[in-house]
Amino acid sequence: MTQYNKLRIEWDCRRGMLELDNVIMPFYRQHFDALSDTQKDTFIRLLACSDLQLFSWFFNRGMATDPQLQQMVDYIQKTLKLTD
Repeated sequence: MTQYNKLRIEWDCRRGMLELDNVIMPFYRQHFDALSDTQKDTFIRLLACSDLQLFSWFFNRGMATDPQLQQMVDYIQKTLKLTD
């Protein structure tokens, strides 16, 4: 089982755009602990992306070129009911 620095992850969840804060932080607080280690690693990689990339992906203006990142975006959207 991998150890995660939850304080660091929570800090990285804070973004420069309110729209992203309303997506990423609630997902982290409510669902991160239930993710598999692979999903957690992907979520952490997602946090390294720019706000513009994340905004584009979460609000359906583009797709991540990395399939794992796109799967995580899709999972977050579905979990938070951001899409139909």
